[in-house]
Amino acid sequence: MLLFAVRNLNIPGMTDINLHSSINEKQLFNDFQHGSQEIFDYFFGKYYPGLCVYAYRILKSNTEAEDLVQDFFVRLLENRKNVRIESSIKSYFIRSIHNRCLDYIAHQKVVSTHESYRLRIMTEEDFQDYPLLDNELRQQIDRAISNLPDGIRETFILNRFEGLSYQEIASRENLSVKTIEYRISKALAQLRKDLGEYLPLLLLLVK
Repeated sequence: MLLFAVRNLNIPGMTDINLHSSINEKQLFNDFQHGSQEIFDYFFGKYYPGLCVYAYRILKSNTEAEDLVQDFFVRLLENRKNVRIESSIKSYFIRSIHNRCLDYIAHQKVVSTHESYRLRIMTEEDFQDYPLLDNELRQQIDRAISNLPDGIRETFILNRFEGLSYQEIASRENLSVKTIEYRISKALAQLRKDLGEYLPLLLLLVK
């Protein structure tokens, strides 16, 4: 299991990672292939959460999605000198995860013929257009959290971003644990409504 800290949101208590959209990622990947560990960390930090969400959309399992994406990065690190990328780095990463998901599904034999066909005919443009962690998606997540009601927002941040337990928050806020449970439940319900399929991305980012 890879143990990299992934933090990509402008939320109190979290460190923002600059996605450097103007960087030539093909050149960066070439440098990575020649042994730069820092560049591997850059690619992992930028793409891991979004790839997990992409895999989750296909597999419908957070655990399987994370395991699949982590294995992809492990093998990328191990075999980097042999990797040849003709498309963009983003498209290559998404297509790699996409194909791994299809292989997993085929092995499990739990996908319909129609769904399997739809997933297999996705074009390069489909992969390139997937948002992953672009600025628009990050802003959407930030906005969804900032729109939580007062009290519920602060409780959610203390729990999910600062790692405080329900009991610790209850003691700090002089509230009952039941109240904290209610607030977290309300926060997740509102975020599920505002973020839809991207809620797993938020939960991945704040582990």
